Amino acid sequence: MKVRLFTLAAVAAITLTSQGVAQQNDSLERALADLNSGLTAPTGNSGVAIGGDFRTRNRWFDSDTANATNNRDVDTRARMTFTFNVTESSTAFVGFNGRETWGDAGSGNTPGRFDDPEDTFQLTRSWVSVDSLFGEGGTAKIGRDYYTAGSGRILGSEDWDNRPSTNAGVWYNHPAGGLNIHFAAMTGRENGFNSVGSPGVLTDEGDDFIYVAGFNWVFDYVEQLGPMHLAPYWIRNEDTGAEFESWLGILLSGEFMGFGYEAEYATFEQGDLLDGDAWYIATTIDLEALESIPGVESGGLDVSISSSDEEFRTTGTTRYHNAAGFSDLLGADGLWTPDTDTWQIGLSFSPSESWTGRVAVANVETGAIEWDEIDISLGTTFGGNVEGWFGYAMVDAKTGAFGDEDTFWAVLDLNFGE
Repeated sequence: MKVRLFTLAAVAAITLTSQGVAQQNDSLERALADLNSGLTAPTGNSGVAIGGDFRTRNRWFDSDTANATNNRDVDTRARMTFTFNVTESSTAFVGFNGRETWGDAGSGNTPGRFDDPEDTFQLTRSWVSVDSLFGEGGTAKIGRDYYTAGSGRILGSEDWDNRPSTNAGVWYNHPAGGLNIHFAAMTGRENGFNSVGSPGVLTDEGDDFIYVAGFNWVFDYVEQLGPMHLAPYWIRNEDTGAEFESWLGILLSGEFMGFGYEAEYATFEQGDLLDGDAWYIATTIDLEALESIPGVESGGLDVSISSSDEEFRTTGTTRYHNAAGFSDLLGADGLWTPDTDTWQIGLSFSPSESWTGRVAVANVETGAIEWDEIDISLGTTFGGNVEGWFGYAMVDAKTGAFGDEDTFWAVLDLNFGE
């Protein structure tokens, strides 16, 4: 009916020239308004929220190895997001990411840049979520987004990366009487096409999925211990090309008499091939005594210890930055790199109202390699709401094939929009 009205109005506007050009325009505008009336947002739509962030990061890296390096890099990342509140219970989201290849060259021997095919400004996240899709009270989400399971030591998106990893799949959360149940099924390797033979040739293999199930429970049954957060989880990774991998873990955190604590344990299996465990414990302590030092407003002490068996594995996509120092020498496997033991002691302080700082000492043993690391960092918010962070890492190689290293970071970040 609307198409007919538009056609009649258009014909009338063209043929009834005696009514003048102005009337033609009025008729067309009315017809177009009637045609597009069905495209208006539904009742309850509160519009679109636009947001994003811009980050520039500098790294100066110096190594004492035989092939000594003295690298200085400045790279940028820009992200823009659009969140559409379609109805009171449904939301659509799209997120764009543009980056320069971090720390090195882009494709070929050219520096990474935004117009490089690897780094161009692209749609990297897109999802829709609906509350109570089936009237059950949970939230269903489908699309592609950043994703972190538990602490992220096994599977997680690392925001330190210029392009954090994303996963495509479906997610479901339900409060379930305070247990906050979570389930995810995400696409792994796409096996629908033969990657070796001719493009477009179908194979008999199905797609490999990554499954995550667990719940988050906050309880305070023991008043003296305060609220405690318990989060068991199960992860199954079929995206291995061999026998399936699975993890069963539990994360516990809380605060007791001024002591914050976190503990995590996970066990890993890969069929009959591998079987290993990993654990992590940490505590934080407020140090009111630091306030007596002139110019220092507050401070705290943090201590952490971790260990992973030789046959323990992660998905290779984890939250790894500063897992055991700013140098990130453990790589993408992070804290639970196979056959790795670490300890770290840090002293945090606030030298003034707008500044925070930390000095830390860490030790890492991974396989036959061992090193000590000293980290110093300072952070503040400058004018214009620009956040700044500066970090220095000094690595003292004790055993292994690499030498001493020094790394200096400078990061400026500006968030905008909602």
